[in-house]
Amino acid sequence: MTAPRRLRAFAFLLSLSSPIAPLPLLAATGTHLPESTLYPRLVRLHHGPGPLQNSILAKTGNKLYRSLDEGHTFTYLTTVPTDGLSEGDPGAGNRDANKERCCSTLFELPRTLGRYPAGTLLYAGSFFSGGIPAVEIYTSPDQGLHWTYLSTPIKAGDDHHGLWEPEFTVTRDGALVMFVSDETDPCCSQKLVQRRTHDLVRWGSQQDTVASKSQKDRPGMAVVSRLPGGAYFMSYEVCGPVAHCQVFSRRSADGWNFGDPTNFGTRAETATGQYLVHTPANFLTPTGDLLLIGQMLYERDGTVSPQNGKLLFLRPAAAAPAAAWSTRPAPVEVPTAYDNYCPNYSSALLPVENGSRLLELASDYDRPHHCTSFFATLPLQPVPSPGVQ
Repeated sequence: MTAPRRLRAFAFLLSLSSPIAPLPLLAATGTHLPESTLYPRLVRLHHGPGPLQNSILAKTGNKLYRSLDEGHTFTYLTTVPTDGLSEGDPGAGNRDANKERCCSTLFELPRTLGRYPAGTLLYAGSFFSGGIPAVEIYTSPDQGLHWTYLSTPIKAGDDHHGLWEPEFTVTRDGALVMFVSDETDPCCSQKLVQRRTHDLVRWGSQQDTVASKSQKDRPGMAVVSRLPGGAYFMSYEVCGPVAHCQVFSRRSADGWNFGDPTNFGTRAETATGQYLVHTPANFLTPTGDLLLIGQMLYERDGTVSPQNGKLLFLRPAAAAPAAAWSTRPAPVEVPTAYDNYCPNYSSALLPVENGSRLLELASDYDRPHHCTSFFATLPLQPVPSPGVQ
């Protein structure tokens, strides 16, 4: 993801009512999520107590919605209060100018971490804290209804170099890892970094995840899924003069060690050479397949595919790292997707109805030219076993 695109995204998030679409684009397919914005996320509540267990939370910007019917309908739940004073962070100062900037995520703790029980929800995003770029974390003990500022585990940079796109996973030994796209090190235009904690209070030192030898490369937007058997799969983009924001992946046996940071990893592509570009995310299905989505789809010859914005990638989680991906129809089609911070940007997927269908939440411009989100489901067909047609 390039810096100019990010700056436009910040302007959007700070002024959600502004007409920002550069062209009169048609909206995506699916059902419009009222008052929604961009950077969607979907989380199924597995670990908390009470009748809301197994319900679905959706997020766009810092607005949360709940579905009690497997993604057929959503109702507004609350807005995460991220623009007040950060209690416990005296360096935050007056946060009137420090509202959330970009790229927030949701994560449910699958196990107790320190004094935080399984089912605690984490919300993290990019902010200015005391005038310095930072990643802040908020927690909810009641499945998304109420939120409290937790901490600012990483703070660095300036107006032109920030910290973006936090995402979480829990390692094999029970630590919580936060992955961040980091522009603050002079070594690199941007690199992927990681930190971990065993109690949500003390965070370890920062370690590079993907950091190119070329200063101009910009790896970012890491998303990690734990696979059957305990290994971990990471997807990310590598922008820059060579990779041009193509989607790559790598694996880890423990969720912390992902190999040589200077190695780009394996490009995601199909047997016919189709490949994804920009804002990837991956998800595990109940049948043990990996789903992979990106903003745009390209053909082998480097041209935008006629199926751009209409397909997902799918393959068995146990497949070899370089194995080809197959394609499936996307529940929400965004055929106008292009290199821009709205259409099909970092879309979210979630298996529903016991894995028989796939829910997608994706953003696009609507007819009044606002960036908003749409949702829909489609049947989810697993990858055929060898020999099965």
